[in-house]
Amino acid sequence: KLTAIFGGSEVHFENSLLAKGKNEIDIFSMFGGYTIYVPQDWNVIIDVVAIFGGLSDKRIKDPNRVYEDDKILIIKGLVLFGGGEVKF
Repeated sequence: KLTAIFGGSEVHFENSLLAKGKNEIDIFSMFGGYTIYVPQDWNVIIDVVAIFGGLSDKRIKDPNRVYEDDKILIIKGLVLFGGGEVKF
């Protein structure tokens, strides 16, 4: 679980391994934000409720890429007056 209130954070997963299957991160951001760094081959699903804010995947995507079923990261949570981005 990640929480940012009137501030921000960077989370680095570039050298991390995911457990097989779906992996979830729960975020809460109010007047703050996140930058989450993940490997390019992870399938990231963003499922947040955003009110006057947002969270977006800024990685360069290859439209022909087929993601593996064992590298799924689901980002859930609530973003209020803040935001964030997923980068490589």
